[in-house]
Amino acid sequence: MQFLKSLFCFQGFDNRPRFFAIFSTIHIIFTMLASAFSGSYLISVVLLVLFSLVLALTSLRRLHDAKLNKNWLLAPSITFALVALIIVFSEQNSSYYLLIIPALCSALLLTYPSTINLNFILGYYGPVDMSEYQENTHQNKQTKFRIEPTLVGDNAVNFNNDVQSSLQTNEFNRDNYSHNARANSKQADIGEMIRLKLLSNKKAQLIIVAIVSLTLTGVAVSWLVNYFNTTDKTLPEDKGSQQTVHAAPSLSRNHQLTMPDNYTLYLSEHQGISINWQAEEVSDTALWSQLTAQGDESCKEISFNKGDPIRTVLVQVENSGGANIDYFASFSPLDSQALIQALAFRGNFTLCGYDFSLKGSQAALGKNKQYAQWVDY
Repeated sequence: MQFLKSLFCFQGFDNRPRFFAIFSTIHIIFTMLASAFSGSYLISVVLLVLFSLVLALTSLRRLHDAKLNKNWLLAPSITFALVALIIVFSEQNSSYYLLIIPALCSALLLTYPSTINLNFILGYYGPVDMSEYQENTHQNKQTKFRIEPTLVGDNAVNFNNDVQSSLQTNEFNRDNYSHNARANSKQADIGEMIRLKLLSNKKAQLIIVAIVSLTLTGVAVSWLVNYFNTTDKTLPEDKGSQQTVHAAPSLSRNHQLTMPDNYTLYLSEHQGISINWQAEEVSDTALWSQLTAQGDESCKEISFNKGDPIRTVLVQVENSGGANIDYFASFSPLDSQALIQALAFRGNFTLCGYDFSLKGSQAALGKNKQYAQWVDY
């Protein structure tokens, strides 16, 4: 409990190892959870706010430790919040590459050394009493030293007195510290050396700028490609020369579920899934049959942006009386779970030459108990 309190402390100090551990953990866990709860905006936003707050507070304590201006707080925390918002609402896998920006900001803050010599416990020093962790980890060492009697008061008062005392001692020994630092140049801080090297090396700065620029460009291009793939549904190639496939008897279609990108799911009496969409009329009523392995080759399987394709059992068309006709692609009950998993967690799919986006599909499936049983998080 005390450790959790220390994560939300405003006044304390975080040394570099603790700051690195916290911001690394936040980036990793957010990536995992944002992917798992894709489409669940409420859960994703709550996680975003919680992680942004924890990152902002550890950055503030790191600033206290390095004795830097609090304006630095905006760099790691605000960039993380903005990137996290983009990841949640864009639902594009390429958006996760943008996390490199707040990671670089946090890495820069990590290069500044501590300016005050404090007795850190698990990398923290502040008004939250963390002595229980010190007793657990250093119990053997404590027995070697004589403990002087002290008066125990309020933690916050002791904390303020200790910090003031440390600051005064640090001020008093500043000249001596500078002399010793110059005399022991071999012990120079590695983080400080890296930062000064980068600031004085224009080539290194250009490389960092190039990495960030390439990341932004790559993400933007990925978004544009996905946008055009989902909005420009190209008609299948000419099927006039293809061999006619005799249709198998239609299975029952139950539990209709309309999906975000203008297609619909059905379940047969045997728990087999059918995908239905509307398109312009074609000459054949049966486009593909697994039984004869004849027909339109583009209809023999459904392909996703990543992962293995899944074979169709039958693809046929039905005229509902309007300008467009209904396409129905039926799948084996053996593939129902794999198909629903792919529909929930992939970005898009192609079937019979038509491209469909899967944005928001996980949320739609999760709300329907008939299909939610196959969504495995």
